[in-house]
Amino acid sequence: MDFNRPIATALILFTIVLLIFFLVVPKYNQFKTLQQTLGEKQAAYDAKFAYYSEIGTIYAKLMEKKDIVEKIDNAIPSELSYGSLVYFFQKKALENGLIVKGLFLSKASPINPDSDLREIVFSINLLGEYTALKSFMASLERSSRLFDTNNISFGTMVAPVTPASSSSSKAPAKSPVQIQIIQTYPFQLEIKTYSY
Repeated sequence: MDFNRPIATALILFTIVLLIFFLVVPKYNQFKTLQQTLGEKQAAYDAKFAYYSEIGTIYAKLMEKKDIVEKIDNAIPSELSYGSLVYFFQKKALENGLIVKGLFLSKASPINPDSDLREIVFSINLLGEYTALKSFMASLERSSRLFDTNNISFGTMVAPVTPASSSSSKAPAKSPVQIQIIQTYPFQLEIKTYSY
């Protein structure tokens, strides 16, 4: 048997081309698809890694400034508690020599629908001296909570109050008695605060 070399070479080359076309090319396409998928997953992983490393960096910066963040949380708390606000107003009023005659919640609503920030407005009726009101306003300013005073209304003087003397009222006074009259005025304040 005599082999025809050009025909045998052509058959071998044709067989190699067919094998490459049916075996190697599909595997190569599969390899390319897997390589593309791997590239996409690697890019997604790199993006998530960069995102979480950025969060870690921001968290570390926030932890360095923890006291400032706590002040912000105190100024605009995330939990809304009307009771604590009412107690705060009553306590500050008594500390400064004012009497709380009435305390009303005037408004509690979001500033705008897109924001979680809520605006809370209280109307407070107080009775006391002007200096006591000034001290009360100063204590609100010094507070860590954020307060805005929208409106202050002053009323006319309430009947004067005289302090009781240590001696009985029937005993005659031996010397001229100086009676100090405490002038009290009604005040109405509209105070606005914020919460998340």
